Amino acid sequence: MSEQDLTKYVDGKRITALNCDKGTNPASVFLGQGYAKSDTDEQLILVVYFQEKVKIRGVSFCAETKEGLASGPKSVKIFKDSPNLDFEDAEDSVPTQQFELTEENLTKGEKLKIKFTKFQNVNSLTIFIESNQGDEDISALSNITFYGQVIAGTNMSDLKKAG
Repeated sequence: MSEQDLTKYVDGKRITALNCDKGTNPASVFLGQGYAKSDTDEQLILVVYFQEKVKIRGVSFCAETKEGLASGPKSVKIFKDSPNLDFEDAEDSVPTQQFELTEENLTKGEKLKIKFTKFQNVNSLTIFIESNQGDEDISALSNITFYGQVIAGTNMSDLKKAG
């Protein structure tokens, strides 16, 4: 099976966020429909669930820095299957993967390679935006896309009754 955009496998109803501005919708970032920004400081935690287990091979982040207003993410930590992290946990825990993003990564939406062996059988991802490009008070982003494969599940109707 080839690598694909996993957007259609994101469970939009279960996306949660900590320190997200109430006027923005965190789910829109994963569904390609909008914009999310932090509220009281530059840190932001987004938790995304998938409808089926997935293997992730890559990720892209899109954001636009608006000088003096909001800035795209710089230091980003991703945690596999750790949906209950708070800010203290995210700062102190070793992430499954960490990125130091550049303005170019964000404006071009460059696909970044993920340590594939660490992102097998993924149910959820927690994305911790620790800092932003312009050291602004607010971090903002418009899109996060994951690339990989869906793990085929067991179709219960295909099972035959024994005996």
